[in-house]
Amino acid sequence: MRITDPRWPAARELSRIILRTDGLTIHGPSWMKELVHELSIRLGDVQPSRVSFPTFCHHERDEILVCTASPSQTLAICGHNEPSIDVLWFPMNPIEAWKTIASMTDDLLEAGYPGCLGCGGPQSEQPWDETQSRQSMN
Repeated sequence: MRITDPRWPAARELSRIILRTDGLTIHGPSWMKELVHELSIRLGDVQPSRVSFPTFCHHERDEILVCTASPSQTLAICGHNEPSIDVLWFPMNPIEAWKTIASMTDDLLEAGYPGCLGCGGPQSEQPWDETQSRQSMN
């Protein structure tokens, strides 16, 4: 995905969420199970002090959900159906969405995120504005 794609900021923010949030569960199609496991191993290698890693939960829908367990909350959805405004929306099919997220997550890890200032990319230090993100995608 190019930085000029209007979905790029949402993908970048979702990658940052995965890197900085403990207790995540990633819900998705069964083909994702091994990929989420590989991500967890990578996180453990690069962030040795991390003790909580994303877990995977299979579902049959054609979308990816990123959720917290306690309290139970959906943080992001990758798919074509637009969720409520309190959920980050990355409008892309699950296969392409995961490729993009995994690549960006790896880039951020190599840059030192989240233990660095400014390496998270443009506006990474600012609060996420989902309304603005959706307006720029439309």
